[in-house]
Order: sequence, then C-alpha cells, then structure tokens
Amino acid sequence: MAQFFHHNAFGYCLRCPRTRYLHLCFGNLALVATTAEFQEFRRFIEEEHERNYSAYRDPEARCIALRTPTERMALVLSWQELEQLHEILENTALLLEVEALLG
Repeated sequence: MAQFFHHNAFGYCLRCPRTRYLHLCFGNLALVATTAEFQEFRRFIEEEHERNYSAYRDPEARCIALRTPTERMALVLSWQELEQLHEILENTALLLEVEALLG
C-alpha cells in the first residue's frame, strides 16, 4: 500500500512501496522522483516561494511562471497554488526527515 505523506485541496505526495519513488500529484501535473530529485525540486520551489512572497495582490491570478528545463516552457501558478505546492513539499520533506532519524 502506498505511503501518503501529505495532501491538500490541490494535490498530494506519496511513496510507492514497490519502487520507493515519491509521487507528487498537483492539479494536472505529476512528478515521479527519487528522494534526491524530490529534494532538488523542493529547493527550487522554496526559492520561488521566497522570491514571490507577497509580491502578488490577487492570490488567484496565475502570474508566477516557473521555468522548466524545456526551452520556452514554464509552469504558471497563482500565489495560492504556489503556497499549496510549497505546503505539500515542506510537509513531505519534514516527514522524510523524521523517517530518516527513526531509521
């Protein structure tokens, strides 16, 4: 059975018991990642979260463009969506740290 780490109205993060990959599903986006890849994505979103903190008056306006490795392609999120993605990633990372400490 999959191990759920965190979920909210926008998505969730779980770990597949067979592959041990983390599955982040957010809106209509999905990321399947190793723990290291997850942490790299988490750091990227943390930087964007800090950079965009309180810069937008309308929390529902999709005006935050997150660059992707694909040229001329970006993920476009509202502040509210970025907050929810950040929440999923941070809470999952916290549970991964606890898990590592407990061994």
